[in-house]
Amino acid sequence: MGMEGAPHEQMKMGELTCVPTWAQPSNDGSEVYVACNKSNEIAVIDVGSWKVARRFPAANGVYNLAMTKDARLVATNKRSQSVSVFDPRTGKELARIPTKRRVVHGAVVTPDNRYAFISVEGVGSDPGTVEVIDLDSLVTVATVDVGQQAAGIDFWKTEPSKP
Repeated sequence: MGMEGAPHEQMKMGELTCVPTWAQPSNDGSEVYVACNKSNEIAVIDVGSWKVARRFPAANGVYNLAMTKDARLVATNKRSQSVSVFDPRTGKELARIPTKRRVVHGAVVTPDNRYAFISVEGVGSDPGTVEVIDLDSLVTVATVDVGQQAAGIDFWKTEPSKP
């Protein structure tokens, strides 16, 4: 098992190129998009072969990913105070939207596919924020201050209670 003939060595952080921070499956499950935080790119993994099919450039510190129902990829950029929206088939960045605060973190798309909610951590005594991006116009339409460590965000659906 392992590498025959080569001694087992632990890789040093400086030798790593991708440093993945998030993985997001495509809507049809044929690919997985991986945020490569260190190399500022998104790696596309072909699920059939489990090999890197392609890579495309992302902003500085790409961190978390979310997929829209129309197959656009939302990416938070932790070191560049912004959110990007990509066409992952071509790797083209469709928009880069600045955020109110610096440490951009989580992303989730609303069930109706209308908005992306982005969590941004507060630094020092600054509160965190939740920023709401309209996925039609690709602009921020609301910003709400929340607790300081707004690190992640998600939606859940509850079933209506039965009478």
